[in-house]
Amino acid sequence: MSFKEKKSTKLSYLIRIPDNIDDLKNVNIIFFMHGYGDSMKGISQIGNLFNSENIHVFLNAPFKMNVGFGVEGFRWFELYPSNDDEFKFSQQAISQTIYEILNDIKFNIKGIFIGGFSQGGMMTLHNNYNEKVDGLIILGSQLWYENKEFNLNNKTKIFMSHGTNDHNIPIISSTQTLNFLREKGFSVDYKEYPIGHEISLDQINELNNWIDKI
Repeated sequence: MSFKEKKSTKLSYLIRIPDNIDDLKNVNIIFFMHGYGDSMKGISQIGNLFNSENIHVFLNAPFKMNVGFGVEGFRWFELYPSNDDEFKFSQQAISQTIYEILNDIKFNIKGIFIGGFSQGGMMTLHNNYNEKVDGLIILGSQLWYENKEFNLNNKTKIFMSHGTNDHNIPIISSTQTLNFLREKGFSVDYKEYPIGHEISLDQINELNNWIDKI
């Protein structure tokens, strides 16, 4: 089982569909977004840790950037100063890409999950995909615009985790976002791990269990 690289009208993405999948089986589909300066190929390395019975899609941000030493990365929007035009473009591009992929999928979709790490988590919290979403996955991230472009249905369940030693996005930013979401009435399953700005095996194992229970 390997990833296939494809392109929507807006974004490139990698998709992995389980081998010998039963056309009649209900399956989950997880859309996942990388962080600032990374790529779909970089973040897809965690795909081997995910439940292999689900469909996984790793989206690639639209804006190229030089991350140093001649290495090319991508961003969803410039952070400092925050580029609202790039943010808007990415927000619409993500929504359109998810819509196209779901229309193209021939299997019965049991659950739709949207998630991301770092800046990908920001785009997840600010997603404007207006169809049914069963869960959001926020790893090492925070809400970027409080009350701006925030239109999530508070019946949507959220899995959120953060490293206590994260120096890129301090733990206080995560807990502030957590408090904001809970004040809005969201059910948030929140976990902290003794890690930095990264994704750990323990996080993914907990995430897999959470998805299975939704």
